[in-house]
This record gives sequence, C-alpha cells and structure tokens, in this order.
Amino acid sequence: MPRWMTSGRLFWLALFAVTWALSTWSFQLYKALDARWIIRFPTKWQLELDGAISGFLTWLVEDAGFYFFSFKDLTRAIAALIEAPYQFLRNLLIEGFSSGYGETAVQLAPSLSWIAVIICIAAIGLYARDWALAALVGCCFLYLAVFGQWHSAMITLASVLIAVPIGAVGGLFLGIAAYRHRWIDMALRPVLDLMQTVPVFAYLVPILILFGFGPVAALVATIIYAMPPMVRITIVALRSVPDEILEAGRMAGCTRRQIMWKILVPSATPTLMVGVNQVIMLSLNMVIIASMIGAGAWALTCWPRCAGLISAEGSRPVWPLS
Repeated sequence: MPRWMTSGRLFWLALFAVTWALSTWSFQLYKALDARWIIRFPTKWQLELDGAISGFLTWLVEDAGFYFFSFKDLTRAIAALIEAPYQFLRNLLIEGFSSGYGETAVQLAPSLSWIAVIICIAAIGLYARDWALAALVGCCFLYLAVFGQWHSAMITLASVLIAVPIGAVGGLFLGIAAYRHRWIDMALRPVLDLMQTVPVFAYLVPILILFGFGPVAALVATIIYAMPPMVRITIVALRSVPDEILEAGRMAGCTRRQIMWKILVPSATPTLMVGVNQVIMLSLNMVIIASMIGAGAWALTCWPRCAGLISAEGSRPVWPLS
C-alpha cells in the first residue's frame, strides 16, 4: 500500500470520506445493484454456533472424564474446596457453629457479635495505619448496623474475603509464569483481553452450568472476573524492576527462586498492591451481579431496587462498602 495512504492526516481524511460515502449512498447502491447485503448482513452468512456450544457444554458436564473421575467430579471438588472456607466465614460472622441438621442441630459456638466485628476491624485499621483509619472503618461498619444491613453485609464480606485472596494469589502466580515464560505470556494475552471485554453477564451462564446454582458458583464467577487485572499488573510490575537490582542478586549468588521471591516480588510490591486493589473493587462489583446465580446478601437487596421497585423500606442506603 502506498505510503501516502497510511501516513498521518491524509489517511484519516480518506477513511472518513469512504465511510461517509458508504453511509450516504448505501441505500441507492442497494437499489441499483439489488444487493441487500450492502445494508444488512445476510442471515445465511451467520455462524450457527449456539447448538454446537450447548452440545459441548452438555457433553462436558455429563460425559467428559479423566480416567478415574469425570469433569463433573472435578468441578464439584473445586466447589467443595471453595465452599469449606466460605461456610466457615459465614458461621464465624453470622450463623454460628452448630452440629447436626434441622431441629436436632446443637449450637457449638455463637457467631461474632456486631460489637466484636467492629472492634476487630478497627484494630486492623489501627495496626495498618493510625487511629484515623481505625475510626473510619469502625464508623463504616457501625453504619451497616444502624441501617439494618448487617446480615447482608456480613454475607457479602464472607464472599469478598474468599474471592480476593484466591484472585490475588492466582493472578500473582499466573503473572509470574507469564514473566518467566514468553509462550505463556503470548497465550495469556488474548485470553485476558477476551476476559476483560466480554460483558460480565456472559460469565454467569457457563459457570452456572458447570458449578450449579448457589453462592459457590457466584464466587467462582467473581474470582474469574477479578483475576485478569492482577495478572497484567504482576507482569508489568516484575518487568519494571530495575536491571541493577537483578544484577546485584545474581552477583550475590541467588538462585532463580530467591531472585523471584526475595528480590523481584518485594521490589514490585507497591505496584502489585495496585493489582490487589483492583481485585477488591472488581470482586465487590461482581458479587452484586452474581446474585443471579445465588450470591445472595446485598445482591438480593440491590436487584429489586435496580429494577425500580423502590419502597420506603428500599429507600435506605444499601451500598456502604462499595
């Protein structure tokens, strides 16, 4: 292609002119040439993939196997691993610990009271920064209790406390693998691009098919949605470490593992914390959206309000942590 066609201002002017001409005279061209495809994409050219995708997912859930176990067993095992700590946090924060089911259940220990939770959160704020942060987070959690959203907030908190560590650690390890191996970086890049451009609701259908309806499926969707920024930021953070620091580690005789965990990761920690922040924010976002597949908590309060069912009960604020 001639250089004048791709250089600077002339290229964009030509592109605008062609686009304007096609937009202006497309209907006349359709009439003159009897070519309906000029204004509307032909239906027969569209790919009919919905049946193939549905059949693949059905096969994956019902028939796919790995010698000693099926794919369904694998997804149920992953769900069990996530559900165990999630249920522990729910018991700790709101439900209490009990033995047995139904009327025969015996309570072993109560859940933490709202006062205990506020004190613990304020103590964490004091340890992390100062009294100002401790007072701020303490008042935020007190706000939840005052407006009657404590139960829903604790369920959401339990979900976030599970999704954020898994998303952050998983993103960190994937980023380290992409940093070390170029082929992994090349393979992950289009996947991450796709994950960050696909609408969030598109995550819910396959997750619902693979993991069933419930809070665990919502947690899986939240983790998958929140992980890509951590992967990207990890790659950027590790590559931004100055070469002088790496050379100092090699001259000191550090092994490859020591260079990674005692030099690269500590040096990149400020940037990595930006990734953790993104995981937290996206987790809070997705936990609400994932109410459609069983997240519960604030999601059950927010969705009717978003649908316009505003009442005196629903006019109270329900977004303190977001």
